[in-house]
Amino acid sequence: MPDSIDLDADDNREAILAEILALRQALAARMGAGPDCAPDMVILRPCPGLTLDAWDKLARDHELRDWLAMPMRGHPLPYLRRIQKTILELAHLSEHDHLTGLSNRASFERTLAGELERACRNGTSLSLAILDLDDFKAINDTHGHLCGDVVLRRVAEVLSEAKRTYDFAARIGGEEFAMLLPGLGLTRSEIVLRRALAAVEALRVDCGGGITLRVTASAGLACTKGKVPLRRDDLFLPADQALYEAKAQGKNRLVKAPLVDLTRPAEKTLVGADEKKYLFTGS
Repeated sequence: MPDSIDLDADDNREAILAEILALRQALAARMGAGPDCAPDMVILRPCPGLTLDAWDKLARDHELRDWLAMPMRGHPLPYLRRIQKTILELAHLSEHDHLTGLSNRASFERTLAGELERACRNGTSLSLAILDLDDFKAINDTHGHLCGDVVLRRVAEVLSEAKRTYDFAARIGGEEFAMLLPGLGLTRSEIVLRRALAAVEALRVDCGGGITLRVTASAGLACTKGKVPLRRDDLFLPADQALYEAKAQGKNRLVKAPLVDLTRPAEKTLVGADEKKYLFTGS
């Protein structure tokens, strides 16, 4: 890097900005994981003449939220609190979808793995629902992506309201959402999902300009009773296949996959098939 420079002049401010942007690009290419990659080190850069207000403008205009600034004069506590607030905001952004505010795909993957382990350890039920908005591409093509974004946010609000406090809702794709329902078997989770789908269908989404849209969603539901250890795909794939079946049946509906525990490969056991079914389902 060049020596410290005075940023009182606009050209010097542009110079430091160019340096930061070039460094960010080089680091992203070196790590091969983009700006969300967990950092291994911190780089400090003295910037004489740069005020905190000037830095805030640079950070706001050029998306430099992951660059933290701290004045070298005055009591450090207010600025340390400011840095702490920024770190917390960045941590939240790394776990949540920026558009809907729901958890993102990475957070969903980690939570699913943890819930599967807990369900097996405690012998409790866990249900997974995958929901996909019907004909969403037509909304984007006809009314534009801004209108599509409004639809996604409204649907996310419905899912947030439909879930219990300890349930988990995430946006895992463009118009695809997921809900994890710990402790609920197929019957009770079906009730929750049908209410959510009905609430989505009841939405009237105002996109402005006199445009009011209706939207529906299809869902696939899979459940484990926690009787056997499962990996992520053991629950995700049946739910995903059930979703495709819901689409094939005409959309705006819910399809349940067979109880995952019963579809696991047969193991050597003294328990007969009928007894096994009774142990898993109670019937």
